[in-house]
Amino acid sequence: MPIKQRLLYISSETTHPQSKALSIALYEPERDYITEIDPTISSFEYDSVHDALIDGWRVVHFPDQRGSDTLDLIGYQFILEKLEDYGD
Repeated sequence: MPIKQRLLYISSETTHPQSKALSIALYEPERDYITEIDPTISSFEYDSVHDALIDGWRVVHFPDQRGSDTLDLIGYQFILEKLEDYGD
């Protein structure tokens, strides 16, 4: 099986990895895969970026900490990756 990159976008309340996740979007390495954020979901696979790190995800992008301290619509966005054997 080929090793492929999976991407996980997590928006959280603060720039701290243990802060609560506000939204999560998973991007799978599949043709025609559609990623959707469901605003009605009250529970996520990971409660925080830290929880995803424990499960083997790696942070590839941290939120910009030079910006405003006020929370915008999506929160503070982390991008994580996981390289895995992935069957097509």
